[in-house]
Amino acid sequence: MENKENRFKQIFVTRTQGFIAISKKSDFWKELANDLGGAFKIKFTVSKDLEILDLVIPYKDEQIEFTESDAHPLKINCVLKAKQKLEFFISFEDFIEKLLKVFGQQDIQVGEDVFDKKYLIQGSDPEAIRNIMQPEVKAILLRNNVFSINCTFQKNDNTLTLMSLVSRTVNSKDEMAELYKLFCLIIDKMIELDFI
Repeated sequence: MENKENRFKQIFVTRTQGFIAISKKSDFWKELANDLGGAFKIKFTVSKDLEILDLVIPYKDEQIEFTESDAHPLKINCVLKAKQKLEFFISFEDFIEKLLKVFGQQDIQVGEDVFDKKYLIQGSDPEAIRNIMQPEVKAILLRNNVFSINCTFQKNDNTLTLMSLVSRTVNSKDEMAELYKLFCLIIDKMIELDFI
């Protein structure tokens, strides 16, 4: 019975872990901002009951923004000027995705069993996505338990939005720095492939 209950929870319960007081994290967010020349702010909801950490770190001509609140997991976001369209979605492969694959949903494989079993990859340019998923990118995603990372194209302003959601377990400056490095590696590869 317990095994069935755990499977049910894995399918329907989110991995955000609900409300978590994040005030303890502000010190290492501030340190990372100082180390990388970023700007750190603590914001509050209108009712002043939830705290929001916000960190913007420059990289080349881009701005990588980290946000986390008492009620929402770590989100990393970067808006990039597009030279051409690229869209991809990489997420944990859960029970629903495994079931959909049985019925023909396409999944881009990157040729590494551990990664391919954990993540579902979909996108507009499979070859470019395989190039972006270089070994160091895959290792950072696996090591940091990243829920998802996606890139969407906004036709109205010709931009690509690179966004990721990460587990609530990021509790050190080193882990944050590695996630910053993840975005830098992806941006560099997108520049090399002439998408930005």
